Amino acid sequence: MQIPESIAVRCLAGREAFPGTWVALTLECAEEGTKTALSFAFGPTREDGRLFLRRADVLAQARYFDEGVGLDYGNVEERWNGRGWLSVAGAAELRHQLRLTFADPPLRQASTHRVAAARALRYLNEHEGERLSIKLESQLPREVTLDLTNPGRGDWLPERLHEPVQELLTRLARRELPDLIDEGALTPETASRIEREIIDYGASPVIPPDIALLLTSATADGEQAWTIEAPLWTREEGPSDLTLWMHARELESGLELELRGIALI
Repeated sequence: MQIPESIAVRCLAGREAFPGTWVALTLECAEEGTKTALSFAFGPTREDGRLFLRRADVLAQARYFDEGVGLDYGNVEERWNGRGWLSVAGAAELRHQLRLTFADPPLRQASTHRVAAARALRYLNEHEGERLSIKLESQLPREVTLDLTNPGRGDWLPERLHEPVQELLTRLARRELPDLIDEGALTPETASRIEREIIDYGASPVIPPDIALLLTSATADGEQAWTIEAPLWTREEGPSDLTLWMHARELESGLELELRGIALI
């Protein structure tokens, strides 16, 4: 099924235009009795919240995912069954787009793409709690169906945890593991595993920029407690495929933050 030459959409936060955000497009492919979904993201929207999704841009992104990243995005029009979904891009999609800019080979115009994705991620975080919606302003061919959906709530790191998590990541990059062990933020066994994983991966940890906190997810783990996942920021890759796992808990005596492990995603 051929993708329409241009699809006009408008993003809204509440009843107001949502400029600077991105649009997520998902195309359903039905092959050999099974269905798969190919996801894309485009942005940013203009000041009036509008964006044109062009067929040429969808095909170019599919080609990059297929040839550059190694994902199975080849022959997208031959595989697409005409059904799909549109929404304001959520946190997971924008985090993925930001990390793509550090890929090898990088996206074309990676630095521009990176700034736009980072800004959209900040906007999305600032509008958490508002109703985000998307309007379709193009008439689609009869055989094409694009349903409009809403993004899920972001698993944002609570703001009160920003400074302590940033400090912990900074101290890890500075290799202050013995001090973290003495302070109870890290066990000797976990420290050894983290060191081994970093060495095996061949990474050189560096102090992460502020945007790393928006790439960090937090899941509630009981009352006033969270499981936190953050990418290890490295000199070679920026946000790497190594993910740090932490646990935070608010006690009467203050915040308890523990670095519990590292994993390759």
